[in-house]
Amino acid sequence: MKKYLAILLAALMVFGAVALVGCAPKDEPEVSKPDESKAPEASGDYKKDPKDMKVVALLSGVITDNGWNQICYESVKNIADKYGIEAEYNENIAVSDMAEYIRTYAEEKYDMIIVHGSQFKASAEDLAREYPDSHFCLSYGFRVDESTADQVQEIPNLAYVGPVNMGVLIGAIMGVLTETNKVVFLGGQDIPAITDIVSGIEEGVRLTNKEAVVTTDYLGTLTDADLAKERATAFINDGYDVVSASANTAQLGCLYAAEEKGVYALGFNGDQYGVAPDAVVLSVMRNYPAIYEDVFLSIAKGEWKSGMVVYTLKDNGTIVSDWHGWDEKLPKEKVDAINDVIQKLYKGELGDY
Repeated sequence: MKKYLAILLAALMVFGAVALVGCAPKDEPEVSKPDESKAPEASGDYKKDPKDMKVVALLSGVITDNGWNQICYESVKNIADKYGIEAEYNENIAVSDMAEYIRTYAEEKYDMIIVHGSQFKASAEDLAREYPDSHFCLSYGFRVDESTADQVQEIPNLAYVGPVNMGVLIGAIMGVLTETNKVVFLGGQDIPAITDIVSGIEEGVRLTNKEAVVTTDYLGTLTDADLAKERATAFINDGYDVVSASANTAQLGCLYAAEEKGVYALGFNGDQYGVAPDAVVLSVMRNYPAIYEDVFLSIAKGEWKSGMVVYTLKDNGTIVSDWHGWDEKLPKEKVDAINDVIQKLYKGELGDY
């Protein structure tokens, strides 16, 4: 059932605010519970019965992008299904419009407002200060390889939430898969949620392959799948035999290119095997459904944590998809090596990831 909201500015349109009860998307990944033992300190004495809470996700794109926006949709869907609440989302929100979307839900005293994207950081920070009775979750908004001193504002009702070290995991798998010793990872834009991955790719490859040529680059788009396919094809023609990308809907073009050219690919954010089953060996997925369930329960229990709230590999902030039969198609030594490095990364045996 669709629910349309009246936005404060008459000129502003709300796209598809949907009450989520009942219809889950197909092939939804299993939600793994992350480790709850992480600082920063909880703030406030707020406690509430989970079934009485109101949650909304505010998205930059569509929930059918098989990636960044879909995984946030699955997060609110997971909460709605498990706790019987009305959880909502809005799609295709421009940076210039985000403040009014946030204000609308804050005025209605929503308990948890997910602002899904670091490009909305200024709006989230400004409105969190103005509406202290709501809890705001900004997906990312920080770069883990830099000092956080100038990145994270000390606002009691704002958390900067994200899984980290995904690039290391992706790179480690790429290093095993490659047969030509040339791998490439393409980011959509130089923004925190993507740069965090790009910065870890080479480090991950070196855990499993000391010799491979590792190339990372930015497409300059989050939506142009044709451009992404063109760029990926150029790399493949130059001998790169493992490709992956983080670029919202644009990244699908990289998977199409890999399938057409007969090389390996890794999906990202969602389980993207169905996009290119002859290329996508595994998908590495941000575990936002479990992460945002964890944050939701922290609000209900009065254990909310503000500031930078990160989920490492050991926290199950990132999960890996099923093999979808690729474990029977690949050489056994490659399957064993990939399974081994994944296990060691999650156990912390190869570093503090």
